[in-house]
Formats: sequence, structure tokens, C-alpha cells
Amino acid sequence: MRARRTALAVLAVWVAALFVAGVVWRALHPERQERRPTPAATLAARQDGYYLCLHRAKMTDAEMQALIARRLPDDVPSAALRGCREAQRR
Repeated sequence: MRARRTALAVLAVWVAALFVAGVVWRALHPERQERRPTPAATLAARQDGYYLCLHRAKMTDAEMQALIARRLPDDVPSAALRGCREAQRR
């Protein structure tokens, strides 16, 4: 009976220690939360990309991505690229 209590106590201490270790790990290594852009930010980025590329000569995808990264660093890159592609089709 005493051996069983000792085993349960050791198990309880082990679980508590792992829980505390997990809390400490989370405190020291917080996850980066990827923020999903709002629909308004996505639309604005798409329009910015469209008007950025509207009166330019035909470009490759790599050139468009470089231009967007240089001129629109704070916009949603995928939406701005989509807008730039739409402008290039015209």
C-alpha cells in the first residue's frame, strides 16, 4: 500500500514538474502569431499593386515581386501581386 502511494506521489510530482516546465517554455519562447490581413487591407494592397503596375511595360513575376517588395513593403504581398498581374493583362 505504501509503495502504491509513493508511486502516485512521484507520478503527481512528475506531472506537475512537466506542467511547470511547459509554462516556463511558453513564457520564454512565445509563438509568433501570424496575423491574417483584414479584407480591407487585402483590397487596398490589391488596388495599390494594380495602380503600381498599370502603366508599366510587361514584367515577369520575379520583376513584379521585386517591385512590390521595394515600393509597397507594408502591403499584403500576395494581394498586391494579384493586382499587379491584373494590370499587366491590360
